[in-house]
Amino acid sequence: MSDKKKPTKKPFEENKSLARKQIFPTVAFNVLFYALGRSLPIDTSQLTTPTDRLIYTIRWLFLSSTTIIFAMVRVLRVRGNTDAIDPLNGEAENLVELPNRILRNTIEQFLLHASAVLTYSTFLDESNMNNIPLMVMRFILGRLFYAVGYSSDPMHRFFGFNMTFGPTFITC
Repeated sequence: MSDKKKPTKKPFEENKSLARKQIFPTVAFNVLFYALGRSLPIDTSQLTTPTDRLIYTIRWLFLSSTTIIFAMVRVLRVRGNTDAIDPLNGEAENLVELPNRILRNTIEQFLLHASAVLTYSTFLDESNMNNIPLMVMRFILGRLFYAVGYSSDPMHRFFGFNMTFGPTFITC
């Protein structure tokens, strides 16, 4: 018998309404985040060459990559503590479906994020490189909100997804 509860399916209009209600808080949070972030004393004046800026960006991207590690640990914890420990058995694979989806989406978003941030850093001068740490911190927070929201209800993943994908989309 499965430990997972079957989700009840909501009508389309209810889901659409819930998604619309999440737009304003997402926009408000993003504006507040960048307003506060721009006031942080991040000194990037020494990043005068493109090589320096790329190295700086790669170092920050390492922090973004930790989201993949945390998502993997979540899958491993579920596997290690349930009947899903044997993936070939297949009887308890439903227990790791949600953590696997979060992991897969995190990997996909990280690849897009890393490509966008690396490319973006080649267009910035040293005075604007403080955008890189802000984008990375927003990515990390977005992945956290995505995982928490998706775990509570799949319709609650919008806020975290938008925090993750928004900057990637804007930089492309």
